[in-house]
Amino acid sequence: MRKLYRIFTTIYFLIITFLYTSVYGGFVLLWGKILKVFKGEKESKRYVLNEVKKFGIRAFSWLMSKVEVEGVENIPDENVLVVANHQSLMDIPLILGYVKRGGFIAKKDLEKVPGISWFIKYMGGVFIDRNNPRQIAAEIKKVLRGMREGETYIVFPEGTRTENGSVREFKKGSLILAMKTGVKILPVAIWGTMFLVPKDSLLFNPGKVYMKILPPVDPSNFQSEEDLIKFVRDMIVKAVEELKKKDLSERSSR
Repeated sequence: MRKLYRIFTTIYFLIITFLYTSVYGGFVLLWGKILKVFKGEKESKRYVLNEVKKFGIRAFSWLMSKVEVEGVENIPDENVLVVANHQSLMDIPLILGYVKRGGFIAKKDLEKVPGISWFIKYMGGVFIDRNNPRQIAAEIKKVLRGMREGETYIVFPEGTRTENGSVREFKKGSLILAMKTGVKILPVAIWGTMFLVPKDSLLFNPGKVYMKILPPVDPSNFQSEEDLIKFVRDMIVKAVEELKKKDLSERSSR
């Protein structure tokens, strides 16, 4: 019975996500362009980003899953570099729905995904080809310019998804954007998304996701990126462990 439920949830989620991002998403971007002509860029962007937020929240209801968020009061009005640990593809809608709308620094592979890639581009995100240093340098310049102009960006500094929920080491250079622009870092700890979309299964697994938004970190307080990386990673590791314990406690009490 449990397997049938997972099959139904997986099919339902994939169909509605495709329709929402590719069909409705196309309408949203088209309407955004129309609003830009008649009401200006500010109103156009407000509309599209609000729809992106709705998608992020609805994605979890489509997957029959709950989200518990702590630390919403730590989200500043100013632009930030959102830095989060990475457990699954569901981390993307999680951040867009519950933290901040902004440009993702994403793998080149995502550029081929209809709907998702459109919105990443709209929000100023970039697609990185790890085998092309020249392309990476050009895209990073775009991000630096965007951050200096007040745009928020989102990065997963581990570089890839975790296999067991533990936080991998952060890649060197992953927080250099904050060091160069002076834009504050907003650390985010995530636990549970890896169970929703297991790496070793084609079926999704409805459940509960935990997220903790930590206080912003000012990069100007650090002398090197290495020190900044250690400080931010330690914050996230500690918060992830707290969320993990909470999850285990709730599971054992059911």
